[in-house]
Amino acid sequence: MEPGVLLIVSLLSWYLVVMVMYWRAVERQKTEAPAGMEVRFALREGQTILGVMDTTQRTCFCVGEMGEHVHDEENTLS
Repeated sequence: MEPGVLLIVSLLSWYLVVMVMYWRAVERQKTEAPAGMEVRFALREGQTILGVMDTTQRTCFCVGEMGEHVHDEENTLS
C-alpha cells in the first residue's frame, strides 16, 4: 500500500474515533444531571432570599415577601 493512502486512512480512522468519543461525551452530559444541582424550591414573584444558613445536616433559607419571613428547613442535605 502506498504511504499517502496509508496516511489518509490512518488520519480518517483517528478522526472517526475522536468524533465517536465526542458524541458519547455530549450524550452523557445531556442525560446526567450534575451532582448538587437539584432545585429544591423555587422563589415566587416578589420573594427575596434574605439569608442562608448552611450546616452539615441542612441548608436553611430565610425568604422574605412583603414583611413575611419563611424558613425552609424541611429540605435536608444527604
